[in-house]
Amino acid sequence: MKKKIAFVVRGNLTHPDKFRANISKYFQSEFEVFLKFTRRGGHAIELVQDLVEHDLDYLIGVGGDGTFSELVNGYMLAPEASRRKTVLAAFPRGSGNDFSRTVGKINSMEHLYELIQKNETRPIDIVEVKFEEDGDERVRYYDNSFDIGLGGLVCQFMNNSGKTWGSTFTYFYNILRSFFLFKRIPIELKSANFNFKGNVLLLALNNGVYFGSGLGIAPKAKIDDGKVNLVIARNINIVHFLFYIPWLRRSKIIKNKELIYGELSECEISSSRRDCPIEMDGEVIGNVPLKVKVLKHAAQILRVQ
Repeated sequence: MKKKIAFVVRGNLTHPDKFRANISKYFQSEFEVFLKFTRRGGHAIELVQDLVEHDLDYLIGVGGDGTFSELVNGYMLAPEASRRKTVLAAFPRGSGNDFSRTVGKINSMEHLYELIQKNETRPIDIVEVKFEEDGDERVRYYDNSFDIGLGGLVCQFMNNSGKTWGSTFTYFYNILRSFFLFKRIPIELKSANFNFKGNVLLLALNNGVYFGSGLGIAPKAKIDDGKVNLVIARNINIVHFLFYIPWLRRSKIIKNKELIYGELSECEISSSRRDCPIEMDGEVIGNVPLKVKVLKHAAQILRVQ
């Protein structure tokens, strides 16, 4: 019996016909192949919920961090019995690709085929976020990054920006733009081992090392240790940011009293303000108050490195 592989592809992928031809070249003879293109934001979640019912062996997200995050959400919302044997993989074809910077980049369809032939996997943690929306409790999952504050505003600008000058330059421009417009917000975080209350520029809970197209904000983050790395930036200004860019690009701890590092497995976050921009894996989602919990080894991904 053939193994089953599904590709969930962002709808604006360049050269889709070439992509289809490469799938046929490497997988059509050995696998039962499912190929789905997204048509709107959130569509990948719906597609994946249907696909996992086919008892998939491999589920591949083709796009950026947002596409793979939607794939993870569809996967987590599907019945556990349906998704138990499915191995995930991120095939980076987006603007940020920060998750792939942490776990290793799949460079081509041939590379993906070789990895599947090896069939080496590794567990990853998935982070569950519960929040309220229109009076109802909602649940969202993320695999890489979460932040409240400046990052959410950057994300809003990114979603309304073209990529004419490339993703890295566009991110950098929108970060600078956000520094001039954003005012620190009051945040309260409660957890078993760490509590914080104060005004912040940004509070991040990262499962992966990077966000913002290659900024290594959480150098000690590991995707399989049952924890997220906490980073709190308090009174940090644009001059600090520009000075510390080399540290961020090299994923180094920054020694500054206005920066707090830590780790936790679950927490609650609230604010006296309701308009707190919240970003998860490149999408603006949800609002405070929030409950965050790491689900250790909730999925398996292809081992790239």
